[in-house]
Amino acid sequence: MSTRDPDTYARAAAIVARIPQGVNAPGMAAEVQSHIPAFEHLSEESRAEVVRGIHRSLRRWRGIGPAGVMPPDSDLDQLRKWTRARAAEGLRLEDLLRLIGLVHQLSWQLLCDHARSDESDVLLELAGPVAEYADRISAAVTETYLAERELLVPEEERRTRGLLDRLSVDSPLETADRELADRLGIPLQRAYSPFVIAMPGGRSNRHPALAAYLRRAGWTLAVTQSDRVVGLAWKPLDLPDLGVGPAVLLAIGEPTPRGELAAAREELDVLVEHGRRMGLRGRLQADDYLLETLLGRSPRLAARLKDKVLAPLSDDDHGELAQTLQTFLRCRFDRTATSAALHVHRNTLAYRLGRIEEITGLDLGSPHDLACAYMAIGVGVDERSKQ
Repeated sequence: MSTRDPDTYARAAAIVARIPQGVNAPGMAAEVQSHIPAFEHLSEESRAEVVRGIHRSLRRWRGIGPAGVMPPDSDLDQLRKWTRARAAEGLRLEDLLRLIGLVHQLSWQLLCDHARSDESDVLLELAGPVAEYADRISAAVTETYLAERELLVPEEERRTRGLLDRLSVDSPLETADRELADRLGIPLQRAYSPFVIAMPGGRSNRHPALAAYLRRAGWTLAVTQSDRVVGLAWKPLDLPDLGVGPAVLLAIGEPTPRGELAAAREELDVLVEHGRRMGLRGRLQADDYLLETLLGRSPRLAARLKDKVLAPLSDDDHGELAQTLQTFLRCRFDRTATSAALHVHRNTLAYRLGRIEEITGLDLGSPHDLACAYMAIGVGVDERSKQ
């Protein structure tokens, strides 16, 4: 870290010294989980290891500014070991890099929170080396992850994954792809049915085993992707074909032209995440969850919609009104059923609904506003798995 001020190192060390040693790594881990859904599905031990990894990252991070020099490459050995373990669990590289970015962001916020108003010049001096160190960590994670996955993914699945991706776009196949498809017994068609399978709460190594089982059973285009199995089918696929019991999610789409398959696969990923959040099990037919998928594809807009509807009712004084609106949605806007469910008179219900309209600005007689309320808080209320 170059600076014209010889006192900068000492002033940087003073800021870092104000940050409590017992900084809330579990809180950071919770923040990470809220932004990166894949971490939610790790085992308890793996989650604990994520917290320990954040602790180690914070300890390394604290020493950069005051020292003014980059730590040696050997300082990242523990990080490389941690990355290999996460790769073995099937976490995606993009999720790990998002984790690095979030920890960097939260750590920098800690530094800013503990700096005084007259220390902004020190923060400017620290920004460069801290960003450089974050880049070094990202590079180490990327290099280690890619090397580990090359060792972990069998050649059979690697070839199959490549063919799966090339069949998901409407481009002519090369001779090598056609030969591989013929060798694997995959008919070259204009359309395939995409599918995604997840086993919530199960060990991560169950998914590679399931992918291998499906390939042997004739669904040759089945591969692992992080915490799930994905693929394309050209013959019917249903729950009994998986051989893993009822505690599974199978999301499958209709036959889809190759040029639309990439988007259809992304939509099924969103649907599986919805199914996990709602605790669903069984077969999820994509066309039965179009609204849920639409919202899941636009999380920022979905959050804004939810905030628009629920934020005005979020304080303690309006808890009864929030419950009334949710019950009204569960009862499918039937006022008689809602009154019975809440054990209140219809006039009381009418008063509460009127208050909700006043506070939120919604018109509960408007199909548009009812649709907004349903999409904000009602989607999934009456969900049951499709067996």
